[in-house]
Amino acid sequence: MQNAIKSGGLIDGISSLLDLTIENVRKAGLVNNNVAKNIKQGKNIILNNLESNISNTFSNQYKAIENTNKYILNWRNYFENKDFSGMEKEYNKIEKQLKNIAPIESTIKNARTIEVLHNLIKNNGQDFNLTKEQLELAEKLA
Repeated sequence: MQNAIKSGGLIDGISSLLDLTIENVRKAGLVNNNVAKNIKQGKNIILNNLESNISNTFSNQYKAIENTNKYILNWRNYFENKDFSGMEKEYNKIEKQLKNIAPIESTIKNARTIEVLHNLIKNNGQDFNLTKEQLELAEKLA
């Protein structure tokens, strides 16, 4: 996902589009060469900053997930050893890391609900007339 946003992806696409627009505006005589050059330089500074921020965000997310997985393993070890103070220490670390992780849980749950509903409709002859119970079951199965 990080690469889709960075090199050859979204940021490069935006950059190319802005370059083309700036060049067309310059050719049309709406801005002179110096103004066009300054706009491109400003664009490059902004997009480089944006790319750096995205990279840092992805790195921080990855690090938070790695840390959380480590703390989960530690918590399980303390649980097996019936060491509540160790469990509490790791639990607090997990809670702290969860604040740094993008909230993807609800997105995954919504996608699973859609998956269940889609298959239900598909396997029911594409009948969209679902009962209240079927809709509730789709939510619970997700």
